[in-house]
This record gives sequence, structure tokens and C-alpha cells, in this order.
Amino acid sequence: MEELWIVKEFEKVAEVMPERALNLIKKDPDLLKEIVISAYLDGIISLGKAAEVLGVTREELIEEFKKRGIPIRAPDREDVLSEVDVITCL
Repeated sequence: MEELWIVKEFEKVAEVMPERALNLIKKDPDLLKEIVISAYLDGIISLGKAAEVLGVTREELIEEFKKRGIPIRAPDREDVLSEVDVITCL
């Protein structure tokens, strides 16, 4: 892709202006979803965090992942703690 340089430069600008870059990404729900799924697949975020960022339940995200053939990792410590937070808020 000949304009890949734009993406690389965006990464640099995002380091300096993270909130602004994040706001731009959040304006495109499909882009945000792909970024979150990529982060989940790379092990950067948990399933619970991915669901939280996307504004869906864990169950809804699991269904989405199943439709896409994305493997579900076993819950980690972060997932368990996030579930406890949700339960204690109820």
C-alpha cells in the first residue's frame, strides 16, 4: 500500500497526542472493533477488557468471536478481577 507512511506517522502523532488519536479511532466503531480484537489476539488485553472497551457484554463478544472463528482464551487474573468488580457494583 503506497500510503502506509500515513499510518506510521499517525503512530508517532498518537504518542504525542494519545487522547486526540483515541477520539479519532472511537469515531469509527468498525476500526475500534478491529483494533480491540487485534489487541485481544496479541494477548495485550483480556476478553473482559475487550468487551468493556467495545461496550458489550463478555457473552456478546464471545458470540462475535465464535462467528469469526476467533479462539477464546481461558480467563486470566484480569478477567476474574473485572468480573468481581462488576458483581460488587450490583
